Amino acid sequence: MREELLEDFPALRKYIYLNTASIGLTPRSVVGVLKGFLESLLLEGTAYLDEEKEAMVFEELRSAAAKLLNCDEDEIAIFNSVTEALNSIAWGLECRGKIISTDVEFPTVIYPWARIGKDKDWSMVLVKSRNYLVDEEELLSVIDEEVRAICISHVEYLTGQKFDLRRIARKAHEIGALLIVDGIQAAGYEPINVKELDVDIYIAGSYKWLVGPMGAAIAYIRKELCNSLEPGLVGWRSVEDMWSLNTTTDLKYAKAARRFEYSTSAYEAKIGLGKSIEYLLNIGIDRINYHNMKITQYLIEELDKLPRVKILTPMNLKNRGSIITIDVEGVKSHELAQKIMYNGKRQAIFSIRKGLLRFSPHFYNDEEDIDEVLSRLKKALLY
Repeated sequence: MREELLEDFPALRKYIYLNTASIGLTPRSVVGVLKGFLESLLLEGTAYLDEEKEAMVFEELRSAAAKLLNCDEDEIAIFNSVTEALNSIAWGLECRGKIISTDVEFPTVIYPWARIGKDKDWSMVLVKSRNYLVDEEELLSVIDEEVRAICISHVEYLTGQKFDLRRIARKAHEIGALLIVDGIQAAGYEPINVKELDVDIYIAGSYKWLVGPMGAAIAYIRKELCNSLEPGLVGWRSVEDMWSLNTTTDLKYAKAARRFEYSTSAYEAKIGLGKSIEYLLNIGIDRINYHNMKITQYLIEELDKLPRVKILTPMNLKNRGSIITIDVEGVKSHELAQKIMYNGKRQAIFSIRKGLLRFSPHFYNDEEDIDEVLSRLKKALLY
């Protein structure tokens, strides 16, 4: 298996790559498909990329995404990014009430609501964190009759904290609010069944744990919402009969999540994401999850033995994803990171976020990678 992974992900020969929460490694086979698509455009233009092929690009990704998220294909919308998806969806919500989120969210989750709130009758409530972690009970306690939507990450980008979406959805739906989820730090290793989680909207980007190219994202939009939400961005692809190219002010949106797809797109990115999802599904998301949780559990247990190391990620498996974040007492994080990165044959790649060290292993990492990084960290702590 390791040799196969080295063939698919040649960067592993040069790097200990623990940075999937930033950008994941794309399999060689998927890169080959992207090259093939661009080569076909070079040689044949629209003789290759005709209307049927254009439609197939979206529908093949839609099919793969529906399998990944366990929903119907007509509940999947395809975007260029999570940011684009959140903006378009947020503009479509009714102009009333409060939007609930947290103060440790990635800016993408907050900024669209803050901007749109200037033009709509809603306000934002950010639940305060402690040591970068959010008390789920406190989050639930602020959900009242005035709330229109709760918008949070499935897994937080900074600490890897994972929320109990089913529990939050139950509370939201009791008062008629929506649960909108940024799943970019979960989709690709976390088994996701949007029906069982009972979320209303679930968005995931390509280039992290889904190991796809940049420029593609998918969104599940619950069927009952598809026909009531008006997209914030519209174009020729948004309507029922997109190939009619009718010039009209009477917009008849597609009766599916497809109404959020508004224009010609970076087709190579959409093809790549579809193939990346198929790649992961062939391995098995449950299998990937087992591996990732096992390897991160090993990492977190070994880190817990080290002096001056403070683990900010929840220790409990059910409360975290595949991200482990630490703070080290009395050490400048950038100096410590340099010692870990370069003190060995392979350069270690990970992130520094808010002065904290963040490690994010995926299925292509093994315990040897973890042991090497731990060894370098231990040596660095001695000097």
